[in-house]
Amino acid sequence: MILTISHQKGGVGKSTIAWNLVVYFSKLLPTTVIDLDTQQSLTQTNQIRESVGLEPLDIINVGNAGELALHIEKDTQNRLTIIDSGGFDSAFNRVAIVGSDMLITPVSDKPFDLMGLQKYEEILKSLSAIQKETIKTHILFNNLNPAMKNFGDLIEFICTSEHFELMTSVLRQRVDISNSIGVGKSVKEFRIFSKADMEFDALFEEVKLKLDIK
Repeated sequence: MILTISHQKGGVGKSTIAWNLVVYFSKLLPTTVIDLDTQQSLTQTNQIRESVGLEPLDIINVGNAGELALHIEKDTQNRLTIIDSGGFDSAFNRVAIVGSDMLITPVSDKPFDLMGLQKYEEILKSLSAIQKETIKTHILFNNLNPAMKNFGDLIEFICTSEHFELMTSVLRQRVDISNSIGVGKSVKEFRIFSKADMEFDALFEEVKLKLDIK
């Protein structure tokens, strides 16, 4: 199974989400993460994780889009590969989009994020025309103000596109998220039963359901 955290815009939280997903799912089934981020955030966080005595994650880097395609071709149903795509449009990211069983696109309520989502929709339209099928991504509200309750305008914007499917999970701004990354841990490993932990639990359950992971 291939799960890609994808958006052509940087700074939307892809690496943080990918990190927490891979730590969680690596305890359930063989899980590998492919780090396509030019900053290699996951690779660096994994080094911190190992330095504090935690079991490192299976993270690989690929040199070109062809190498990535070979990894995707070797995909099996009893293994999960999570791809942290870079914050830009590239052959790397387009191969990941086309080869994925599930796409997740984080987006906040910030105007620039929403404008970036329109650009990402154009990429999905282009790839859908090439593949002759409608490619959809699951939109995940991420890094929202904890006080925000009304999602009406955001939902209306997202639901106008056949390429977007809104997730029920919501991740809000939580200090535990950044603090956990700084010590090489997932949110769950850092402080269980916190608000951040419960929000990620909802995301994990939603992903398990959509990928049929028992």
